Amino acid sequence: MAGFLPKPVSEFHKIPHARVAIVASMWHPHCVNAMVDRAVAELKKVGVSEKNISIHTLPGSLELPYAARCLFESDSALDAVIAFGVVLKGDTTHDDNVMQNVVDGFGRVSDRFHKPIINEVIGVTSVEDAEKRSDNSVANKGVEAVFALTELLAWKASLCSSK
Repeated sequence: MAGFLPKPVSEFHKIPHARVAIVASMWHPHCVNAMVDRAVAELKKVGVSEKNISIHTLPGSLELPYAARCLFESDSALDAVIAFGVVLKGDTTHDDNVMQNVVDGFGRVSDRFHKPIINEVIGVTSVEDAEKRSDNSVANKGVEAVFALTELLAWKASLCSSK
């Protein structure tokens, strides 16, 4: 169930030197923007400087892997990308196609650049489901994204420091 993290927000790793790009879909902006805003707030709490956070808005979720690739190509110092989008289930299989292409695209980009992409493009059956995952609680996917990012970057740093 959403909103239950493995550790409290107060115990997230600090990542003060991280450079993070956020890519976000234009669809369902009240939900997506709430997730982005929460992620930015949580990134600041773990020490990321506002100047090291960039936000990029794209037409839809299908464009997010392409945007991540372009960002990594244009900025070799970028540590990670966090992606937000809402894909609403409809009467066709379009939502399944979008979600699969997003996941596959992020995997290819992450493998190519050896950098994490935190995927918070959520597939939901109703706008109300998306609203629950973008509200002002710890269930907001922005919180989950920052948790995953801090864990990955701390883990990666521990590999480098053990050599």
